[in-house]
Amino acid sequence: MLEKQGFKAVLKPVVGSWGRFVSYVRDREAAEAIIELRQYMHPLHHTYYVQEYVERPPRDIRVTVVGDRAVASIYRVAPPGRWKTTIARGGRPEPCELTPELEEISLKAAEAVGGGVLGIDIFESPRGYLVNEVNHAVEFAATVECTKVDVPGLIVECALEQLRK
Repeated sequence: MLEKQGFKAVLKPVVGSWGRFVSYVRDREAAEAIIELRQYMHPLHHTYYVQEYVERPPRDIRVTVVGDRAVASIYRVAPPGRWKTTIARGGRPEPCELTPELEEISLKAAEAVGGGVLGIDIFESPRGYLVNEVNHAVEFAATVECTKVDVPGLIVECALEQLRK
């Protein structure tokens, strides 16, 4: 698969957070080194997937979905010279308008995995918007700070609605 991608790919653990163990592979030597290193780690890290590297601005879009609503969106801007946008790794949150198109994409992605409280990560690419990840353990402190949307309150409201059903 890496050869097919021209060794321009991202290796990601199946389970993880904060961009840990996510590696941008640029050539065969880097791929071999990363794969070999993972074989010496805990068996949990032996399973990973290969993702196409997507040319994009040094940012992504995080849309927070609560139940059947997209409630907020932010840009996560990578630190200078870096490609990871994760806030926990130095990414910077900036306001992002939650357009009808972003809302539709996010709700379809949420529906595809059964819904809930989710973080939908979207890339702006030459091919248009691409969903990169659907995160089930979404962190939203930066979203709340940046957008002033009361995400925790919306989660509680959603949970109470579910209890009433």
